Amino acid sequence: MTEPEFCARIIKMALSRKKIKFNDILFTWHKKNYRDMPWRETSDPYKILISEIMLQQTQVERVRVKYVEFLKKFPNVRTLAQASLGEVLSVWSGLGYNRRAKYLHECAKNIVVEYGGKFPNDFEKLKKLPGIGISTAGALLAFSFGQETPMIDTNIRRILTRTFFNLEAQLPSDKALYAFAQTLIPKGKGRVWNYAMLDLGALCCTARNHSQECPLMKLHGKVGDFVYKKPQKKFKDSRRFYRGQILKLLTEKKTTTLVYVRSVLKLEHELVDNIVDDLLQEALLAKKGKKLTLP
Repeated sequence: MTEPEFCARIIKMALSRKKIKFNDILFTWHKKNYRDMPWRETSDPYKILISEIMLQQTQVERVRVKYVEFLKKFPNVRTLAQASLGEVLSVWSGLGYNRRAKYLHECAKNIVVEYGGKFPNDFEKLKKLPGIGISTAGALLAFSFGQETPMIDTNIRRILTRTFFNLEAQLPSDKALYAFAQTLIPKGKGRVWNYAMLDLGALCCTARNHSQECPLMKLHGKVGDFVYKKPQKKFKDSRRFYRGQILKLLTEKKTTTLVYVRSVLKLEHELVDNIVDDLLQEALLAKKGKKLTLP
């Protein structure tokens, strides 16, 4: 055995021991720190999908209320697929990032048409559906189908990078992290492992102000701030804010005109017109003559 091969073997053995210790610490901590949420009480892939799309860029407490409201209106994938986008946007109102509602609606229609209303339990097939990427596909496979697949969200990405990778070096891609995390998850533990990681990232192993009570401190080594993406721009008075205001107006009035939208927003007409044009091009608004409506 050459020296490089010997060194590689030692590193692999050390990493294996670290993985075992990592999971022992993680599961022990989670026994006392599990967070109860309504979408954790089901394995229905439709309900899991709704929660995962809602939880993207939206706080858990806001999602709790909207999740129940949404499922009351659209209890299964077929009722969602049969609804108009306007109906979906009306119920979605208040969550923001309305493209998510559009993707969710398109995803439901695809599942009904292509799979007869039954969710595929295949990673590649899931990723081809509108609005589903690596993280959501992993969540569906773990939470609905019991597979040993990770979901690579902000929390899990941060924990894995802090523990197993050099923060000062180039960060691994989500694809690389997905492959690595698969080697960490014990057989039959995909669901509980992901829940434990999500809870740890939310409660202790946070992006800033990392808790000294984090059970992984001994494995982390040096812990600094870990902000994976650039801070978002101010939401109030942003273009995204006014997009939401226009859609909210339509959920309340059902129909309106560009002139009325201008009067409500009190912005330069050119800016309002550009925002409305964008919403029309994205099919988040519809236009009949001079009337604006939800699609």
